[in-house]
Amino acid sequence: MHIPVSRGKHFSIPLTKHTLEVISQPGVKVRSFTLTLSKLSLCIARDTPMIECRSTVGLDRNLRNLTVGNDQQTHHYDLSKCLRIANTTVRIVASFARNDDRIRTAIASMYGQRRTYRTGHILHNATKTIVAVAVQRKTAIVLENIEGIRSLYRKGNGQGRKYRGRMNGWSFGEAQRQIEYKARWVGLPVIRLSRRETRGSSVTCPRCGERLQSDKRLRRKLWCGKCRIVMDRDRVAAVNLARRGRVRFARSRPPILLEAQGRAVEAVKGNPTPTVIPGVDAPKLTPPTKG
Repeated sequence: MHIPVSRGKHFSIPLTKHTLEVISQPGVKVRSFTLTLSKLSLCIARDTPMIECRSTVGLDRNLRNLTVGNDQQTHHYDLSKCLRIANTTVRIVASFARNDDRIRTAIASMYGQRRTYRTGHILHNATKTIVAVAVQRKTAIVLENIEGIRSLYRKGNGQGRKYRGRMNGWSFGEAQRQIEYKARWVGLPVIRLSRRETRGSSVTCPRCGERLQSDKRLRRKLWCGKCRIVMDRDRVAAVNLARRGRVRFARSRPPILLEAQGRAVEAVKGNPTPTVIPGVDAPKLTPPTKG
């Protein structure tokens, strides 16, 4: 990169291979740059046509995984390594024996930054794959609304200190942030549901609409007393989010586009698409009887 410093003189800055690949893509333009003593920041823009999607997939964010899917198929992206990294960081910081609070704070900040980088890299790999598969299959991504979720894990809610620390240490919005900017970069529509549309997505049967029941023997699986089937809780949430997003998607002509602010814009409203009952491969469960 050549930066003019005076008449007829330029200052050359070598760019990394990744940066050169990004700014060399079709439609990418460098709008401005900021140069400091140790960093060069490029502001780039890209005019990307929106992809015309045929269907939707729901994204259910959990502590140990990301579940993406719809009526046809679902896929789990393992994030258990993020939980192990967080637990290791907390254990290391708790073992500090220094008396100087300033030194302890500086070291804790260093370990916290290291944890953020490692966790962000794992999420980057997962979200990159999710967006790539969605582009290949031409499916819009539906995101749930989890605003105010941290209020569920506060002192006084009857939860243990370690449990609250583990839940509040989870980066709730990082996966959504990465998916949104990566989807905008390739022109993939993203649908953000409201809190009302998100309500009950993980406990509603996708076949009959009844409320699912839980059982300690099933761990993260739920069973429906009407359909007599057992379903994975994460899969249920992903399927329900995909359906509710498809109803919103069907009401818009042209398809829902994602603004620069990250909000969905609806055009002309129409009739929602009919609900499709998926096939669920799971053993039947007989509900426990009294006495």
